[in-house]
Amino acid sequence: MTAPTDSELIAIESAAVEFARGAGNLLSNHFGRALNVEYKDRAQQDPVTTADKETQAFLEKQISARFPTHGILGEEDDASADGDTVAPDYLWVLDPLDGTTNFMNGLPVYASSIGVLHRGRPIAGAVYIPWPAGSSTTDAGSGVVVHCRAGGGAFADGNPVAVYQTDKLRGDRLIGLPGSFGASTRVGKGLKGQPLGQMRVTGSIAYELALTAMGVMQFAVIGAPRMWDMLGGALAVKEAGGVVMTRLPGRRQWHPMESLAPAWDQKPPTMAELRKWVAPLIAANPTLAPLLARNFHQRRRPIRRALRAVKKAFNSGR
Repeated sequence: MTAPTDSELIAIESAAVEFARGAGNLLSNHFGRALNVEYKDRAQQDPVTTADKETQAFLEKQISARFPTHGILGEEDDASADGDTVAPDYLWVLDPLDGTTNFMNGLPVYASSIGVLHRGRPIAGAVYIPWPAGSSTTDAGSGVVVHCRAGGGAFADGNPVAVYQTDKLRGDRLIGLPGSFGASTRVGKGLKGQPLGQMRVTGSIAYELALTAMGVMQFAVIGAPRMWDMLGGALAVKEAGGVVMTRLPGRRQWHPMESLAPAWDQKPPTMAELRKWVAPLIAANPTLAPLLARNFHQRRRPIRRALRAVKKAFNSGR
């Protein structure tokens, strides 16, 4: 299978921008109004609203009409329908509303994210986020679409964007970190004593990646995103001159993000397998991203340490 041509990429990117803008308009109409809310978990920490469902239905309808041979993987899909279906070469990955809890509580920090894969490789993305009028990136008052295609650069609406450029971490710049960062991550010697920056936990992965692509955030660390959370924004960071480091399942070392399914050519994954995709990310400029990857280490959990110690003692006593 040959790679998509530039004209094909341009058409896909243009459509993704159009669809993301339409999704943003739908969400803006819902924002601040009463919503029907359901929960995917017993703890009621993973909500889904009418805004999520209507926006995904809108996106699916638009994509299916424009690209009938392409596949769609959406967060709000019925996962039981995946079965053993093999993923098609072109796959649109959707998070219709990333930041649902913010949205339903009246906090305008959310995103609608579209990412497109070709045989596992990210080729286009469009992320709608609320954004004020009159900024350096947009004149629109209802939000901005951060968009890109492979090899084509990144833009906020029609204006080029770039990741924040610095050779050293700046203590006065914003950074995106998981709320559990301090408990789950150990900072290595290469960064000991250095200020990392001003931490923000936004509640929306796609939103943080869009801000990183726009240079608003110095870097973003994402602990365990699903594919629909990160795809559009991660490609935007790359096309904005940044680097996205990841650690795919089964790999111990961080490496630059290329394919999200490296074995696709040997054995295309099923839709169910892609739905389960999870991997940590570090998004920053080309100097900071590898520096952070070398110095952010996952803390071992106390129970796991205890089990290893017991096992070691048992084996040594044999």
